[in-house]
Amino acid sequence: MIIYKIKEFQNNIKCLIISIMKKIIVGITCDIKEKFYESERYYSDKIIEAGGIPFYLPMTVEPDAVYAVVKNIDALLVTGSRDVDPSFYGEKKTSTINPLDPNRTISELLYIKETRSAKKKILGICGGMQLINIGLGGNLFQDIKTMVPNSIQHTGGSDHFIAINSNSYLSRLLKKKRLKVNSYHHQSINKLAKPLLVSARTSDLIIEGIEDKERRIIGVQWHPELSSSEANSSLFKWIVNKK
Repeated sequence: MIIYKIKEFQNNIKCLIISIMKKIIVGITCDIKEKFYESERYYSDKIIEAGGIPFYLPMTVEPDAVYAVVKNIDALLVTGSRDVDPSFYGEKKTSTINPLDPNRTISELLYIKETRSAKKKILGICGGMQLINIGLGGNLFQDIKTMVPNSIQHTGGSDHFIAINSNSYLSRLLKKKRLKVNSYHHQSINKLAKPLLVSARTSDLIIEGIEDKERRIIGVQWHPELSSSEANSSLFKWIVNKK
């Protein structure tokens, strides 16, 4: 009896240690390229560097399958590399659009919906931030250059500064009020979805950062995975943080 109790105690201690040491699993969305799912390695590199476990997601359009996957991840990273077809936010194409496989967009919207319902963290990067906005009811400027007068250069990896709202959670994470970022997009958020707040803008007032009131959603228009700065690394530390 005593030996049994000792073993039971040891097993309980082991389970407690495993539970405490369990790392956050971050699901990462991918491109669909014919028979392959593809993603740049920088996303997973940054998750590992921050102490999490990256998991590249199956880009299924089956709601039940997405629900089952979301139950087994702790957070979601919605990646960039897309033009979103305007039909997803109720508009017709007015500019040159290079949409990805529509099944990717459908799948990501399902992942965003289920992850938000499960009250788990979501980080959107570049097109991922734009898609979060669409998924929650917002829309986009289909092309900044033709739709935003006097806009600065946003394409081709150009650098520019963003102003970060000092009252935002993003400001608290980055510990910055102003940050120089890279820029690889020609679309941007136009109408902001109601559940979201603007946390950063450029000098031409393009939205560069979003968040929700519950601090479970953060979106950034630039690519922090391409930077080694402490400010950018803090975004990945946030998503792998258990709190």
